Amino acid sequence: MKSYIEPRSAAEVLDVLDLYGVDTPGAFPSTEHEGCVEVEMAGHTVLLETPDSVKMLFGDDAAAALRHHASFRKDAAEIMGAALDLGDFLYNVYSGEAFIPDTAPDGEFFGFHVAHIPLTAIIEEDADPLSPDVCDYGLDFIGETNEGVAVGDFDPSGEVDDGKFLTAADWALCDIECGVLATFGAGCSPALAGWTLGDPESIAETCAMLGVDIATVQAPDDPASVAAAAKAAAKGTGTTDEAHTAIKH
Repeated sequence: MKSYIEPRSAAEVLDVLDLYGVDTPGAFPSTEHEGCVEVEMAGHTVLLETPDSVKMLFGDDAAAALRHHASFRKDAAEIMGAALDLGDFLYNVYSGEAFIPDTAPDGEFFGFHVAHIPLTAIIEEDADPLSPDVCDYGLDFIGETNEGVAVGDFDPSGEVDDGKFLTAADWALCDIECGVLATFGAGCSPALAGWTLGDPESIAETCAMLGVDIATVQAPDDPASVAAAAKAAAKGTGTTDEAHTAIKH
């Protein structure tokens, strides 16, 4: 079984901790025990076989990183699930980055086209997002997925049989998370970082929520303040309104 949201092996936990910048001295994926982690400690090697064992060894920072990761992935996967269900795509109102599903008429899923689309092209025009006239950075493609898997097999909330796991979707989620971490830091949700569905109505609503001026769109001047407000909201010490205010100002 696999998951789009939470790591299911000790080695996957180590990858998440590395992504979030958590120090894991002496730890490395085991070459002899698949999915396990080995840690050099006091002259001997300890084998960690479960996600919880890695989390416990590396303490509060590791636990916090895994919470942020699961929360972010859950929200991002829900947006992705809605896009696949509706025949839509994912779009970031700050960067113009788009993840556009590539599907057959029968619903078979092949992966995502990754493009840069100016915000004004979506808001002001009824344009094909895959058109070369719209994608000013051209297209890349994330195409690793299981043959014969349909978009309806994407379950953003639960465990998935390996045969129905959409690897391309997992890679897209990872790309989105990496970008948000680099710009905003841990604790910022996909929505606060500008991710939404690619239809004009959703984009307009997201711009209004974030205080984004469509004519002069840019990422917030102080991403750290957005991340701090998002963290406070996640911990119950702040509100969503406070997070939105941090973005606007």
